[in-house]
Amino acid sequence: MRVVAINGSARKQGNTAILIKYVLSELEKVGIETELIELSGEKIQGCTACYKCFDKKDGHCAVKSDIVNDCIDKMVEADGIILGSPIYFADITAEMKA
Repeated sequence: MRVVAINGSARKQGNTAILIKYVLSELEKVGIETELIELSGEKIQGCTACYKCFDKKDGHCAVKSDIVNDCIDKMVEADGIILGSPIYFADITAEMKA
C-alpha cells in the first residue's frame, strides 16, 4: 500500500507539515509506504480554464512548466491521498487549489 501526502502550506516546517509528518510516521509504523510532496517554493501556474484536461481525458494539465502533472501522476498511482493546508480567510491556500 502507498499513501501520498501533499502539504499546501507556504511554510515547510509549519503546523500543517508537523501534522502531516506525524500521520505519515504512524502509517510507516504499520508498513505503509509514504511520500510527502511539499508545494512550498514550487512553481505552480494554476488553472487557465483551457479545458484541455477534459478534452484529453487523462486529467493532465496543458501547462507543462510546473509540478502539477507530477502530482497528478503520484495521486493516481497511490492507494491513499492526504491533503493538508492551512486555512486563510476561510479557504485553503492558492497552491493547494492549483
